[in-house]
Amino acid sequence: MIVPLVLFFVASAVYVFFANAEAMHEVLLDPSSEIDVHPDVIEYSLSNESVDAVLGEPYKIYPIETSPDSEEVFHSTLIEYPFGSSPRSESRSTSLRGIILYVHGFNDYFFQTELAEKADSAGFAFFAIDLHRCGRSLKSEDARADMRSVREFYAELDVAVELSKKIAVDDYDEAERIPFVILGHSQGGLITSSYVNDRKDELFAALVLNSPFLDMNFNWPIRKIVLPILSEIALFMPDFSVGSTGDPNYAYSLLKREKGEWEYIEEWKSAERPTQYLGWVRAIMNAQGRLHSKSDIKTPVLVLHSGCSAEGDEWTDDYMHCDGVLNVEHIAEWAPHLGENVTTKVIQDGLHDLLLSRKDVRDKAYHEIFEFIDGVVE
Repeated sequence: MIVPLVLFFVASAVYVFFANAEAMHEVLLDPSSEIDVHPDVIEYSLSNESVDAVLGEPYKIYPIETSPDSEEVFHSTLIEYPFGSSPRSESRSTSLRGIILYVHGFNDYFFQTELAEKADSAGFAFFAIDLHRCGRSLKSEDARADMRSVREFYAELDVAVELSKKIAVDDYDEAERIPFVILGHSQGGLITSSYVNDRKDELFAALVLNSPFLDMNFNWPIRKIVLPILSEIALFMPDFSVGSTGDPNYAYSLLKREKGEWEYIEEWKSAERPTQYLGWVRAIMNAQGRLHSKSDIKTPVLVLHSGCSAEGDEWTDDYMHCDGVLNVEHIAEWAPHLGENVTTKVIQDGLHDLLLSRKDVRDKAYHEIFEFIDGVVE
């Protein structure tokens, strides 16, 4: 009887130790809700500006280096579509109405040039960020798209926000008054929701979420029992690989060489998702759990999602007009919990990335996005 009790108390002590270490790591990642980006960080990015080798002129890129926990340097990349570059912009006033920053999803990077052009033609300076370990920011030693907390992205988002303002409006006081909109897709929607929720001192004009990753796409027992257990095991084995979930059918619905209309770098947005680790599972579960129970976003939020979900290993035509990654019922369930001013719109026949759906569907999504932004940007 004594031995099992001793083992229980030893196991409990070890668990508490690791749990406290994880909690301390969270504190280190997010020491304050105030944004204070050092001028040298901005100067480093500006002095290393170059033409984007992926998209070419007129796109520019700016490297960002951050070290949020003082242990590892994260490399990310800000992409600029210089204001006034869109052919559509010639038919309107060149006055700047605001800034839009786009944040991509898991297994993804920025390549949606149509979004940049539409934002520009609507009077917004457009920027996107390839987060660390993704796309343009990927280093050879990186585990692609891996993370241990969504908060590890906060520092590079802080820099991206301030750098975008500096580039768009080279006047500090005026830049602080320019409406700033964040647009997040899928996991980028989870990250940006958490970011805007935690950065309450920063007044964003709007948060637009394109099929945000607000819950795991599994059945109830896996979501409520299996994944929470794996999340706790991750305290001890964060780098344990759990392989890759999902199937390539969503990629087939996008790729021009398959059934879609898009071309992109498949090493950065692969048909098979990157290897996932227990530490990544814990990071997602923690972020979703905080949003489910403690989210209080003051910024106006627009949540967009498809009208249906597609699943299964075998290809069906549902993948051409439904979300092939997430469960849209989960998105609809959790969207109202994000804050006090949330608008949810269903885009019928939309794919997971609504802005990569067929033209009439994505035009509907664009209409909803810019109509919403127009309503909150004076």
